[in-house]
Amino acid sequence: MLEDLRARLDLVEPGVDVLPALVEALREALRAERSLAYGVDIGPERYQLSFLNYSGFSLEPRVAHASLDGFVGTRRDPWGYFNPANPQPSQRNRELQFHAPGMEETAPPAPPRDDRFTLWKTLGVPMEEQARLQAQVRASMGGVLQEYGLERMMFLRVLVCEGPALLGWVGAMRSEPFSSRELRLLRELIPSMQRRLALDARLREGGMLHAALEAALEALGQAAYVVTSTGRVAFANSLGRARLEQDSGRVAEALKRHLKGEPIGTELTFSPLRLTGAPAHYLAIIQNEPQQALARVHTLSSGWGLTAREMEVLGRLVRGESNKAIALHLGCAERTVEVHVTRILAKAQVESRSALIAKCFLAS
Repeated sequence: MLEDLRARLDLVEPGVDVLPALVEALREALRAERSLAYGVDIGPERYQLSFLNYSGFSLEPRVAHASLDGFVGTRRDPWGYFNPANPQPSQRNRELQFHAPGMEETAPPAPPRDDRFTLWKTLGVPMEEQARLQAQVRASMGGVLQEYGLERMMFLRVLVCEGPALLGWVGAMRSEPFSSRELRLLRELIPSMQRRLALDARLREGGMLHAALEAALEALGQAAYVVTSTGRVAFANSLGRARLEQDSGRVAEALKRHLKGEPIGTELTFSPLRLTGAPAHYLAIIQNEPQQALARVHTLSSGWGLTAREMEVLGRLVRGESNKAIALHLGCAERTVEVHVTRILAKAQVESRSALIAKCFLAS
C-alpha cells in the first residue's frame, strides 16, 4: 500500500495534479472517514487558499473552496495549533495526531495514554498552558469545525514543508484514534509528499515567471523574441509576432551571424539567457522598431481617416502601451482611450489590438 501511494507521487509525470487521487487513496489507506489536503498562500495583508482537495465531505467543490478560503482569509497567527507563515520546526514534516477541540469541552486535555498522542509534547506546551491553548483554538476554529462536522473527530495530519515554508496541510479524520500502523504509513509517505508538493510549487512559479516575461517583453515597446541556439523563436511579443509574419527567417539568420562573431548591424541585439540544465537561449530585440512603426502610423492615419488624437493613441498602441498607460500620457480617462481604440479598430477594419499592430507592420 505504501509503495502504491509513493508511486502516485513519484512516478506520475510533472504537471499532472496527483493530489485528488492521493487524497482519496489516503482516506482508504488510513481507514479514515475524511481526508483533506490544502495549501495557503501567505500574503502581507491576507492569507489565501492556493489549492484544496478532499474526500468524504459532502460539500460541492465551489462551496468548499469558498468556505475554506473565507476562513483562511480572516485568520492571523497563531492559527490553530500551528503558524502557517512559519510552522514550528518540531511540526514540520512530522505526523501529528490530536483530538479536535470539542465545542463543549472545558476541562484540560487528559495526559497522553501512549506515544501516539504527543500533541502537547510536540508543541512544547506546559500542562498549565494546555487548557488556555485548547480554548483559544476552540474559539478561532470551532465554527469551521462544526460546519464541516469535524468537532468530535480525531485528526492525523502532517505539515509538508520545505524549510520554513508550508507546502501543504495533508491529513485525515475519523471518530476513533488512529493506530500506530496508520501513523507509520503517513510518516513513511512524507518524503514523497514533500518532493511532489515542492515540484508542483516550482511549476506554478514557473508559470508565473512565464507570465511575467510575457508582460515585460510587451512593455518594451519593441519587437522582442526568446530564441534557441538553433535560431528557433520560442517566444515573441505582439510586435515581434507581427514582424515574424513579414520575415520569419530574419531573426534566425541574424543569430547565426552573431554566434559566428560576424557584424549584424545595430538594429538587432542579442543577450544570452542562462538556466542550469537547459540549453542556451537568447533575448533578441529589434532596436529601431518604434521609429519604423511611427512612420507607418503617420501614413496609415491619413489613409484610415484618423483624427489627430486617434493617431496619437495608435502611435502608443504600436509601442505596446496599455489603455491605462495611454490615458496617463494623454491626461484623460481610461474610458476615453477605450473609445478611441474602438474607433481606430473600426476605421482600420480589424477586430483586435494584435490584428491592428500586425496590420501596421505589414503595411507597405
